[in-house]
Order: sequence, then structure tokens, then C-alpha cells
Amino acid sequence: MKSLNAFTLACSILIIGLTGAIAQQQSLSWNWANVVCADMLNCATGCSSCNQPGNFADNFYGTGAAWIGLNTCPHPTVTGDNAVYSEGWGPAADPLKVVMLSGIVTGAMALDSIIVRHRSADQGPTWLRISLKRNLTQTATMVYEGPIDAEFNDLVLTEMGCMEIPEGNSSGGFQLQFQAYGSDAGEWVLDAVRVVVSPCLTDITTGITVVGGKPAGPPAPMYDLLGRPAGQGTILGVSRDGKRHVVIQ
Repeated sequence: MKSLNAFTLACSILIIGLTGAIAQQQSLSWNWANVVCADMLNCATGCSSCNQPGNFADNFYGTGAAWIGLNTCPHPTVTGDNAVYSEGWGPAADPLKVVMLSGIVTGAMALDSIIVRHRSADQGPTWLRISLKRNLTQTATMVYEGPIDAEFNDLVLTEMGCMEIPEGNSSGGFQLQFQAYGSDAGEWVLDAVRVVVSPCLTDITTGITVVGGKPAGPPAPMYDLLGRPAGQGTILGVSRDGKRHVVIQ
């Protein structure tokens, strides 16, 4: 009877915890809308779009997308909303050609889901590799590799683990890295990325959070949150000023 009561109590705690986590979910969305912000993407043949995410919260916020080694041009999908056409990809994944999105948290948060809406255009890249940092001081881990369709679809990755706050830091975060490949012609079209987080919960039976993924291959160049080159031993101190600007120390 005592064992049954203990099991019932554990289940009740788990259900309450999960309900609370769902209620506390937050999200960041990169939509490249046709609005004015501090970081704009522009091109001669397309539109202007905001390169920063929306839906900032006090304990979860993001930076502008970094487009490294690529040419970009926003084009409208519907009125007021754009998708970013990026060209310059190659037949194989190249660590010097990458799109990076970063987010910051000030408490223990789990990556519940990552939704990527994308497609290929004009015989562009046919494969997409996604790598993820859960700790901004460490190298990225590959979490997905798969084909790119010619029509828009939503790629959904779930249960991506908890973000780690480095020892001595008051904040942590994630960094997503996208590498399209399979063709040196055409474009990879990125319409939106949405990242959903909630308070980090550990396994009540083991106290351990299990995460998956595998290394993204040979050591790749390190970059900071803004896409600038950074050494392997770089320690990133991240804070915000009164205007919600990200400050890299």
C-alpha cells in the first residue's frame, strides 16, 4: 500500500509539473516580416525585412540571424511577410556557409520544439543539416539531417533537451545552425523559425535530463551570438542593457 501511495504521489507531482510547464511555455519567432527594426535585411530585387525575432520575454530573448558566407534577399510570401532566399550554398555541407539563430535564457529552460518552415527554389539545395548548441561555450551537435522539398513545409523537432547555464554565469542559451547543401545553384528559402521553451524538468526517478544528438562532424569554426569568429576557448558573458540589447562581454 505504501508503494502504491508513493507511486500515486509521484504521478500527481509529474502531472502538476507538466501542466505548469505547459502554462509557462514561451516562444521566439523569426518571421522576417516587413517591419522596421534595428537589424534589417535588404536587397535590390526584393523587400526589406526585420532580421530580429519577436515575442521577447523578460527571461527569454533572441538575437538577429547571422547569414555567413551567403547572399540573401527577402521576398514576400503574403502581404507584410517575407521569406529569405539565400544563395551561395554548395554540393557538400560547408562550415563556412551557415545560418545561425541564437536565444538567451536567464533560468533553467528546456527546448520543447523547434519549427522550421522552408523549401528549395530554382534547383537549389536538396538537403538540410541542423546543429544545436545547448551550451553557448561548447561546440554544436547535429540534431537533424534530411531532404528539402520544392514546396514549403514545416519541419518540427521536439524534446531537444535543457539549455545549460555555464558555471559562474547568470544566463545561458541556445544556438541553431542551418547548413543547406546538395547544389551550388538556386536558393534555400527560409520562411520562419519558431523556438518554444518551458521550465526545465528532470526525470523524477533518476534526476537526470537525457538529451540526444551526435557530434556535427569535424571541429567547425566557432562563432559568437552575432556570427563573429570566436576561439574554441571563448567564454561568452551575456547580459542585457535597459533597451534589451544583447551585450557580449
